[in-house]
Parts: sequence; structure tokens; C-alpha cells
Amino acid sequence: MRKITTIALTMIIGLSMTLAPSMAAEELDVTQTDETVSAEEAVPAEDDVAAEEVAAAEMPDITADNAFEGLEGLNISDVENDPELCALLEDPTFFRYYEVDESGILCKKQFDLDEVEQFIADADANAEGIDDVDNIQPCDITAMGGGVTGLGKGQTPAKYASYNRYHCIDISWWQGSISAANWKKVRAAGVTHAIIRCGYSSLSNGAHNMDSTFANNVNGAYNAGIKVGVYYYSTAVSAAEATSEAQYVKTLLTNYRSKITLPVAFDYETGGRLTSKVMKNVGTASCTAFCDTIKAAGYEPMVYANYNTLTKFISYATLQSKYKIWLANYTTNGVATTYPGDYWMWQYSSSGIVNGISKRVDINYIFESKTAASTAASTASTASTTAVSTIPAGCHAAVTTCKMNYRKGPSKKKKIVGSYSKGTTVYIKSFHGNWAKLSNGYYMNRSHLKYKAKTRTAVNYRTGPGTKYKKKGTYKKGVFVTIVQVKNGWARMSNGRWLAVKYTGIQ
Repeated sequence: MRKITTIALTMIIGLSMTLAPSMAAEELDVTQTDETVSAEEAVPAEDDVAAEEVAAAEMPDITADNAFEGLEGLNISDVENDPELCALLEDPTFFRYYEVDESGILCKKQFDLDEVEQFIADADANAEGIDDVDNIQPCDITAMGGGVTGLGKGQTPAKYASYNRYHCIDISWWQGSISAANWKKVRAAGVTHAIIRCGYSSLSNGAHNMDSTFANNVNGAYNAGIKVGVYYYSTAVSAAEATSEAQYVKTLLTNYRSKITLPVAFDYETGGRLTSKVMKNVGTASCTAFCDTIKAAGYEPMVYANYNTLTKFISYATLQSKYKIWLANYTTNGVATTYPGDYWMWQYSSSGIVNGISKRVDINYIFESKTAASTAASTASTASTTAVSTIPAGCHAAVTTCKMNYRKGPSKKKKIVGSYSKGTTVYIKSFHGNWAKLSNGYYMNRSHLKYKAKTRTAVNYRTGPGTKYKKKGTYKKGVFVTIVQVKNGWARMSNGRWLAVKYTGIQ
């Protein structure tokens, strides 16, 4: 995470942060219209879903790779008037990297030793114990994190010695839009978890902004087999503002709900209008407001803060009793942190080097009790055969199996309102023929939705969509199945078998 205090320091140091009845229901009184269904027709029917329905674009990804590079020499007015570059001025990291000279020209910041010492002495510094500056030279500072340069370089604190430990990185647009191939390299390097910045509030006025690399990096990490969470950089100066930030985050995550399995973190650091004095007055309330809003939305909340913030400005005892804590504490040579509170995740360095990412990256440990891990695995296994939870009342959860449009009405002639990318969780209120009415009032073709269904009575399942196809078995009443395609009154299950859709009821 390229957070304000972290970035300030990393800029200083020169870093880039069955039982079956005799005759099953579908053979009793179902009038079949496709007795001569051929193998070729068993694939998704084009008249079920128009080509445009499965080719809608994902949420636009405004790439900003290396956005800070090469701007020196430009006049600040050129940046302010450029429709693309002007957004950089609201990013918390910009003026930690550039300064403006008397002529209005952007120059990369240079830091001398006095500034380093002053930063380290500051109570808001992101690290405790980084006090060895004797060998640090002006503009050539490379000792951040005691020289920690890769995964596994931090010591495990004694109280978490018996826990499972996972390697986690956190990134933002500072590392750029990482390609799918490079995300696979990251996973191969041993990274199993990633927390990705989804957005930030401006330093000057708290305006909400999306991280331009968010969509690409969430998709890339998820597709590489990495568990994904997100964080939002806050400058909230009140609980009301923190709530507003959380509502904004909910909007950002709409198309990614099924991919976010790790916490949604509230990144809380001093910077801009959020001073340590303000934080001391409203910090705990702001953290609580954000986290409660995120929890109500069905995500697991977490608070990110450094050692000093947690021990001096907000009540870690209050927060850790309700939410996960993500501790930032860079210690000399990666020695175990002495932070007194509980934490689920420890960010121990910002100087990590991970194959697949060209810039330095924050590296973390996640500590999870073996009992909790076992329970989570059991819960996941149970969830695969039971009802979906945490869904709006009266609705049913489904996941898109390809990119899909949603419309104002149940017809491809109706106006397209928007689109969902593959893997998006949606909530169905009712079915209207081949169309599903969503919880937001819009409609989506049901042929490419994946959802849980429960048999209403004993029903046969077959090798294809019709009674002409070979019977392979029978489900008892009340069996949960996963439907991945609907065609001409038949449902294809995740195991490749088909059953009559009218004898299932979605869960």
C-alpha cells in the first residue's frame, strides 16, 4: 500500500510502494419440444443470448502505469489543464514526489539527511525503531525496512508462532497495472494474498477517487489464484465522511463482489487536512463508521494504521474487539514487532521485491489461527452444497458466467443500462421466461447465470437437454444443484448433466 506516511518515507529513501421413484417428475407430464436435440444444439443457443449480450465490456480500466514518471520539466499549469493529468494533483502521493519551482516547473523532490531525521522523529512516522541514519546519504537512501528485500524476511512474532502464516502484498497504481502474465509470476513467487487499493480521498477536500489500476489488478490477481481484498485511503475528518467513503467503496466493488474474499480495509493515516489532532478527536469514531457500513454491505472490514496511530491517536483496544487490525510497523532488519495489540496482518516492509512487479512493494504477513483456517475451510465446503447466505431478502444469488448486459426490460430490444463482467455476483428477484429480474430492477438473460437450485420433487438427470438423452440418475426432492446454463426448459448443471428446469426452485 503506498500510503501517505509510507510514501513519504519511501520517497525519501528513493523507492518507487437419492432415492428415486419409479418414474421421475420430468417424465410424468412434461411436454418436450426438443426430442430430436442434436449434439450440436447442446451448446448455448444463439437465440437465447444475442452475441452482444456476452461481449459487453468490463468496467473501464483507466491505466496509469508510471503516471509519475517523466513529468519533471512540465509547467504545473500544463498538468492542471490536461484532462488526464489533472487528476494526478488529487492523488495523495503526487506532491510527495514532485515540487514546483518559482517558475512553476515540476521538479522531482530531493531529500537531505536533516529531512530524514526529522521524518523519523515525527510521531506520525510509519515505523517504530528505524533510527539508524548514520549510513544514509542524501538522495541515496536505500535502508528502508532494515534492508528487507523479499518475502519471508520478517520474523514471526512469538504470540503468532503457532499460527498459519501467509505472504501478502498490497499495491496501488504506484506499481501500475500488472499484466495477467506477471500476476501469475507473483503467485508463483509465493504470494497467496493481495490487498489492492480501490480508491482514495483527496488530501485537500476529501473528494472520492477510484484507483485507476483497481479493476485490472483485482481481475489479474484473482485469475492468478490469489485471494483478494481491497483498501481505501481515507482523509475523513468525521464519522459522517467515513460513512460516505464506505458507501463509495460499496459502489466501486459492485462488479467484483465474488472476487473479494479478504477484508475491505480502511487505510487511516495523517495527511493533508487529516492532522493528528483531528485524528485524535474523531479517529476511533471514523474507523467504526466506515467498518460498520462495510460490514452491513456483506464484506469483512479491517482497519489499517501504523504503530503510532494505533497506540496514540485511536483506540486499538476498542477497534480490535470488533474488527481485524492491519498493523504497519517497519522494524530494523525485520525483527518481530513489539506492538501490544492484536492484529491479523502485519506490514513489515515497503521495500519488498517480488517477481512480476517492477517496483518495490509493501510486504505483509497474515496470521491466521489453525482453528480458524480449519473452520473457514469447513464453511466453504458446506457452502458449496447449501443455500447462499448474505443476500437481499427475497432474492437469490447468482454469478455471471460471461460478460453480460443488463437492460430496462426482459427483452434484447430494451435499452442496455450497463454490463457486468464475468464472475460478478448478482441477485435475482424473479424469472420471466429466459430473463431474470435483478434486485436493482433491471433484467438480464438467464442463460448464462450460475446459481443454486433445489429440486422440488424427484427428478431425473440426463446427458443432454431432453428425454431423448440417456438417463444417468435421479435426484431426490430437496437436493441442491448448481445450474450454469438454461436452454429450452432444461438446465445444465456444473457436473455437465441436464434436468428439467421446471422441477427446480432456485435458492
